[in-house]
Amino acid sequence: MYGSPLYVYSEKIIRQRARIVKKTFEGINLFPTFACKANNNPNLIRILKDEGFGTDVVTLGEYHASKMAGILDEMIVWNGNGKCINEMSVLSNVRYVNVDSIEELERWKKISTRTGQIPELFLRINPDVDPKTHPHISTGLKKNKFGIPIDMVDTALQKARNSNLKIVGFHVHIGSQITDFEPFAEAISQVVELSKRYDFGKINIGGGWGINYKDKELDLSQYQRTVVPLLRDFEEVVVEIGRYIVGPAGVLILKVEYVKRTHEKVFIVVDGGMNVLVRPAMYGAFHGARVLRPEEEMKTEVDVVGPLCESGDILAKHLMLEIPKEGSYILVENAGAYGFSMASNYNSTLRPAEVLITEDGEPRLIRKRETFEDLFRTIV
Repeated sequence: MYGSPLYVYSEKIIRQRARIVKKTFEGINLFPTFACKANNNPNLIRILKDEGFGTDVVTLGEYHASKMAGILDEMIVWNGNGKCINEMSVLSNVRYVNVDSIEELERWKKISTRTGQIPELFLRINPDVDPKTHPHISTGLKKNKFGIPIDMVDTALQKARNSNLKIVGFHVHIGSQITDFEPFAEAISQVVELSKRYDFGKINIGGGWGINYKDKELDLSQYQRTVVPLLRDFEEVVVEIGRYIVGPAGVLILKVEYVKRTHEKVFIVVDGGMNVLVRPAMYGAFHGARVLRPEEEMKTEVDVVGPLCESGDILAKHLMLEIPKEGSYILVENAGAYGFSMASNYNSTLRPAEVLITEDGEPRLIRKRETFEDLFRTIV
């Protein structure tokens, strides 16, 4: 009916995970936002709006996705390290901006002089904390491109005082897919102490909660015991959660084209690869998989590979799976975050359709499959 490759999401799981986030911060005046970089479909963002979430956006595209979902400007936080002047003019009405550098402060100073009004600002702090995650999604070490080192905070605040910029607090986000609570505790405690030193009543603690792709997930009970008490005295706490909410809520369905056997390996060749799910190729990420119609019940070590002209076009290596029938389907688990949002048209492939399973169990198409007309419509 919908073809493949196909992303399928569960509304029920999205709502459940959103409520867990809010319950974790019970007793805190929380401003919860959904990180749109994890999944930019306005239909999913609309579900989170209904659960009381705003959005964390990095680009104008994510801002437009938020507006399509009905998110008010006052419920939007703008993130990122490369904000340009044109974007600042468009997004100057959002609730908060996380300022990544002293150089960015200078730009906001110019915008403020020109328009007379800009959002309230958080200074993004780089606490030099190792999040113990993949290097490509680590953001809180001195060698990473994000944030202002703690020893430069005085300089940044002085620049703000010499203008009419309103700094309301500090922001910290040390990375993504973090499954240990200790890095959160270390980084947030630093920024809490910094907030007390400068008498800030608001704080933005970012996100980064890791999910169980294979055998470990962030222990939220530990997080609640160690991190949340640090935040009790703040008048407002902003969080930016993406993967934790939508990652387990989505699966990717792929059609089996071939079962290729060599003397060395067994390859399951499916109709989508790193063009629809780039995480394994980019991060060496693990995704579990299930065979929907096995030909052989006994599990065999296989590589699940895509059809693209790249040796790196691999979705799973050394995975123990039943051998599927050609023409049957494989379901890739925990694909709701950084799946479609990172999909590409490499090899002139078409990005997949997306379907939402509503709370009453009905499937609903929420994004059409691209066509070749879509792919080439901007050619002149």
